[in-house]
Amino acid sequence: MKPHHDMYQRLIEPVEDRMIAIVTRIIQDPHDSMDVFQEILAVIWKKLKTIDRHPNPQAYILRICVTRCYDALRKKATRRREVRLNKEAEQLMQQASPESSELSAAVREAISLLPAKQGKAVLLRLIEGEDYTAIAGILNCSAATARSHCSKGKTKLRTILTDLGICPERGVK
Repeated sequence: MKPHHDMYQRLIEPVEDRMIAIVTRIIQDPHDSMDVFQEILAVIWKKLKTIDRHPNPQAYILRICVTRCYDALRKKATRRREVRLNKEAEQLMQQASPESSELSAAVREAISLLPAKQGKAVLLRLIEGEDYTAIAGILNCSAATARSHCSKGKTKLRTILTDLGICPERGVK
């Protein structure tokens, strides 16, 4: 038998049912649970030698399982929030149609008041619908930095638009 197969049988098989139970309980959606479980197995497979040296490998495996489940839930919440933000940006741009050139000009002016990278990030994310990896490539930074530029830019844009009276009750989220 191959060494990885032996490690799998020795380390993972004894806790596999507990792993499935954890994923199912935390994720709740059966389809998402299967995807998350496969991702967890891939992570464990990559870390198999490290896990084998751990004083309590099964506890380590279960910790990886719980951590990855909560990461998946956070990603899902972020995707939902991004969809909502894109819909709000689309609505704002529909309001800024040619017959509403004053509003369109005010939005463009507000975006131009943002720092350069924040303005580009906001335009690329909300208007063009680019993902953070693409924005990072354009801005020549990491995806995390692109996410930060976009977040800070949206916060400043919301303030600017609210101050201008364009979105008095909510602004851009």
